[in-house]
Amino acid sequence: MIPRDCTPLGLALAVLAAVAVVVLPGQASTPASPAVPSLTDVWPGARITEHAVSGAPYTPLAYLDSAVSAGVTRASDSIRLTVGDRVLREVPSSGSPRFVVATAPDALVWLELSDITGTGSLWRAGPRGENPVLVTADTGRVVLLDSQYDLVVHDGQAGWVATRGDATEVRTVALSGGPVTATPLPGDFALTAWPFATSAAVEQAGPSELVDVRDGRVTKVGGQSAELVDCTPSWCRVQVLRQSGTARFDLMRPDGSERRRVGGKEIRPAFGDVVVLDRFAVVVDDDRGALVLYDTATGRTADLAAEFGTVLARGPFVWWSAGGNEALTWRVLDLRTLGASA
Repeated sequence: MIPRDCTPLGLALAVLAAVAVVVLPGQASTPASPAVPSLTDVWPGARITEHAVSGAPYTPLAYLDSAVSAGVTRASDSIRLTVGDRVLREVPSSGSPRFVVATAPDALVWLELSDITGTGSLWRAGPRGENPVLVTADTGRVVLLDSQYDLVVHDGQAGWVATRGDATEVRTVALSGGPVTATPLPGDFALTAWPFATSAAVEQAGPSELVDVRDGRVTKVGGQSAELVDCTPSWCRVQVLRQSGTARFDLMRPDGSERRRVGGKEIRPAFGDVVVLDRFAVVVDDDRGALVLYDTATGRTADLAAEFGTVLARGPFVWWSAGGNEALTWRVLDLRTLGASA
């Protein structure tokens, strides 16, 4: 608006000011959303390590440290499980093989499965892949959810979940070998942080359950009929549903306390696990096309990446791909470099 009592000079300046705020064609006229800080804005000591892939496509399945990973290399007729230059296993690709890797201070453990039958074998090696040996071929039909809890190493044993009819079996075996112990659970369950299993193996709205597989003790986690609830013993992810999808993304404790909103309909999980290191949720902001880290300890949010493809997490590491097969790079973040609190 131009004031009525302007002098000629004032009138000219007012006109120039009015012209200056005209929105040009193609420009957005709505206010910009508040900027989300980058990871290093929030945690200056955060360490992200890059690994460029040359040659055959390679996917890390677990990081032993920021520089060394165990993963699979795909050739035209075979798939190799490797640690650095060491080949642990090479199997024909015709059987649709799939590897699931877990780490422990004194061992590297993996399931070697057929994606067709869901059955296979369990192997172990030294912490850097030394001297691989077969532990058991009695795996059952293994349930895989692309979670770090698909294979759990604990107390000198390996644990995983298999299906038998309408029930779930939590299977364990000593890493030194011997018979497999199967603990039945009625319904659909998946392992979470040992020794618990969660009923959120199948996404079903409403309450959820955590079961202690050692004694069968059940913890019921409240959830409304329009909520998907998935829990670990420390945190639960709550996706509030609406007809067209998700309306809100929350986190809370299994007893319902400390519930907080992480985002709206634009936020979704980056992978199956609720949190990493019992603290960090990794999510995707679909509105901005960004990979985002949420810290339950401080309530702060930071962008991890604006460009990403596959996203995985195991132990203290989160990693994601950037670029295509001919210029593929993996970026890995050691969450321990973010400190105990920020």
